[in-house]
Amino acid sequence: MKKAEVKRLYTFSDAQLIAIGNEKIAFMRRDIVEFALFGLNETQFSALETQIEAFSNLVTDIESSSNQVQITEKKEIKAEELCTAIRVVMTRVAQKYGAGSARYKNYGVAALSKQSDADLIITAKRVVRLGTAGLSDLASAGLTSAFLDSISLLNTQFEALLIEQKIKICERVIEKEDRVENGNAIYLLLVTYTQTGQNIWVSKDEAKYNDYVIYNIARAKKL
Repeated sequence: MKKAEVKRLYTFSDAQLIAIGNEKIAFMRRDIVEFALFGLNETQFSALETQIEAFSNLVTDIESSSNQVQITEKKEIKAEELCTAIRVVMTRVAQKYGAGSARYKNYGVAALSKQSDADLIITAKRVVRLGTAGLSDLASAGLTSAFLDSISLLNTQFEALLIEQKIKICERVIEKEDRVENGNAIYLLLVTYTQTGQNIWVSKDEAKYNDYVIYNIARAKKL
């Protein structure tokens, strides 16, 4: 069963959550005597502080996105190198048999630059296989095993980059989910602790009561 999408419970940024969390912890430590009456003390405050620190050190989506873009760029560059190597071989096949011949078409390189990543990998392997089988016949057109070896190497590198790209995409999804789950956990604790703070001061000190208000902008209400 597909896991339901994890949604953020707060509408402000993660940076704001961190700042708000550290601010509220400072207020709770100031009022530690009052919080002790509700079973909350330095142990809980330190645990929340550690949680916030760990959250602040998580990889951001900007970093994850950048990593994904970088590997995608490398993959596209390698794809072009692979296509160029295939064209070098196919130029020789065309010289030998003609670009409109059945033997040329058998290599399956039509619309090479528009082929999907998966199709390009298969095409490269087919070109090497057919080229190797017809090497003695194509030698007169200048084809050597070195050209075919170059395609095989580039194809291996391209396939590795394709796999790495898919891994980066999955990692980004996981990292995003982790950030949301960790942020939600911190937010829920903050709501619990600050509501306690509000209850402590609601009829005693308006300024201290306000110290425990969290403004979740989209909800337009005090928490």
